Amino acid sequence: MNNKLAKSFGDRIFLVVDYIVLLTVSLTCLLPMVHVLALSFSDSVSAASNSVLFIPKGFNLAAYDTMFSNPIFLNAFFVSIYRTIVGTAINLAVTVIAAYPLSKENNELRGRKWISLFFIIPMMVSGGLIPNYLLVKNLNMMDTLWSLILPGCLPIGNVVLMMNFFRGINKSIFESAEIDGANDFTILFRIALPLATASIATITLFQMVGHWNEWFGATIYINDRNKWPLQTLLRQMLTNIDYSSFGAESLGKLRLLSDRSFRGAMIVFATVPILCVYPFMQKHFVSGIAIGSVKE
Repeated sequence: MNNKLAKSFGDRIFLVVDYIVLLTVSLTCLLPMVHVLALSFSDSVSAASNSVLFIPKGFNLAAYDTMFSNPIFLNAFFVSIYRTIVGTAINLAVTVIAAYPLSKENNELRGRKWISLFFIIPMMVSGGLIPNYLLVKNLNMMDTLWSLILPGCLPIGNVVLMMNFFRGINKSIFESAEIDGANDFTILFRIALPLATASIATITLFQMVGHWNEWFGATIYINDRNKWPLQTLLRQMLTNIDYSSFGAESLGKLRLLSDRSFRGAMIVFATVPILCVYPFMQKHFVSGIAIGSVKE
């Protein structure tokens, strides 16, 4: 019966349209990246004449050589790595610590409804840019990486996702552990978290991508250019290449390059590291979202 329904005319039309839409969306995402990659490996004449499409012309690595010989890019890269690792670790810790108590029933956590309301209101009504700036300034976090990590260290959406996952675990497992003398910390770290691998992997991916791609905060809170993450530096360089940060040797190489090749190399340099994370997280992604989104 199911096979006959799957082979019906309407299902076939839907399947064809589905494939066309997915293929179009995939190509829309993939082709610009292939073009930028080809541009970054092309010589200055081909790049400047806009004759490069998806295959490099006059293959050379001059753009990458120029970029890696400039310490400001490597410094920004390590700042981004540091921010991503530390920020993601803090996000995960705070999210788990907030979500586990909220997954309890009302009779197990006194005031649970009010605590949940306390979390939900900031999610619905943001304080705005100026109050956030004043808060960061008064906490003496200006020109520090903590200004990029701590203000958003508790994403409420991830708390809800994690809370729903904890609520989906069979309560009898927790009750058995309590009978054996386990306290809440033991149950959380030795039972709940090992069962939450898919949800934790999903949240980790969300946070890593968020920290890696975020650039706006540093333009507001960090004046010292040496503390900018890679994305902020990239945005600055893409809109207006500042040659003051280049040494004499780099300037000599840069004169032989097209700006388009150099900008392409910067985009690839900023994109590839986070793409390397996806293959390790992707297998948990769908199950983590599906499990955490179920609400009973």
